[in-house]
Amino acid sequence: MLTVRAAGIVSTTLEGILYGYAVFMFTLAMWIMLRDRKHRQVNYALVGAGCALLTLATAEMAVNIARIYRGFVTVGPFVPGGPEAWFNAVSDPTFVAKSVFYNTQTLILDAVVIYRTYVVWQSVLVVILPIVGWCGLLAGSVGLNVALVNSSKHSGDVFGVQTGRWITAVYALTLATNLSSTLLLAGRIWTVTRRSAQYRSSDFLGPVLRVIIESGAIYSMTITAALISFVVKSNGVYVILDMISPIISIVFNMLIIRIGLASDRTFLGVAATAVSTGTAQATWAAAGSALTSAERMAVRRRTDAAAYAMQDLKVEITQVIENDAEYTTADPKAQAGTRSVRSRERREVLRAVRPDLQVDVSVVDIESGTESPRSSVQDRSPEKRPVDDGLV
Repeated sequence: MLTVRAAGIVSTTLEGILYGYAVFMFTLAMWIMLRDRKHRQVNYALVGAGCALLTLATAEMAVNIARIYRGFVTVGPFVPGGPEAWFNAVSDPTFVAKSVFYNTQTLILDAVVIYRTYVVWQSVLVVILPIVGWCGLLAGSVGLNVALVNSSKHSGDVFGVQTGRWITAVYALTLATNLSSTLLLAGRIWTVTRRSAQYRSSDFLGPVLRVIIESGAIYSMTITAALISFVVKSNGVYVILDMISPIISIVFNMLIIRIGLASDRTFLGVAATAVSTGTAQATWAAAGSALTSAERMAVRRRTDAAAYAMQDLKVEITQVIENDAEYTTADPKAQAGTRSVRSRERREVLRAVRPDLQVDVSVVDIESGTESPRSSVQDRSPEKRPVDDGLV
């Protein structure tokens, strides 16, 4: 059977591993939300929520490390019952601090999920039930921490009657609130995706829908496992409780990262499709909800530069003139004069039409089969080159 002091060591180790993932995902999520701030509006509410969740996870990690040190080195060995009794005392300030950090994280995460649901539905009536659940969770969190502080007057055990009912209520309320909000959010996105499938050339909302379901499932299964462990009075609840703290931060950042990466892939896919097929208009419509105006302009400039690069204009003209001078005169000098006059006439016509062209017209003599050097007409207008806007 897992003892409480062993659960403390296992829980702190697993929490440290998950905390490393949480820090990495937090860094990536902040980069996605704060990049290109000059061209798009930053949602500082989500930025603040992400920072608060990681700060609380860091504080709980530090408290757990301090509890391990106090329980096995400084305090635990000198209390009656040893480290096992010290870890079992839920009225200790370090355990109460852990509970406060966890409850605050839960309230922030559920509030963010409710906010996302409201943004998608644009209706307060839809999120009434999750809001009621969140208010009940707030009341339950306050009652739980008060019960933990006063638990020394009763059994002092986490499974005692005074603390047990509050813990059960908090787990049940957070599960119901988060699950209902996630289902409403996923259902709305699935409906929009199905209705607009025939008008889109790419499935941008599909990955978003999957990550919403995945993140909601991860958090819901973790809370369900903690609730079952508590009901059966297993010390594994201590392990799951400590693991939930970094999991909350991971779940929060999953959706932000997935949307950011999907937007980048759509951005690159738009440019590639426009260059290769030339059907850019349908692609812009598919990616319009994911790209900002600056990004769309950048793709257009890159596409134009790659597909329609301006080059020098060169026109080569070979004129074949039938020599009919033999029907009018047999004098070779007269024939040469006729050809010279016709060449000069054509040269003057071209110069009159395009003064900026340098014309050298050759004449092919049908009778003799000889040809003067091939003529060329070159455009001497100012040279046009691709515009380098710094984006290519």
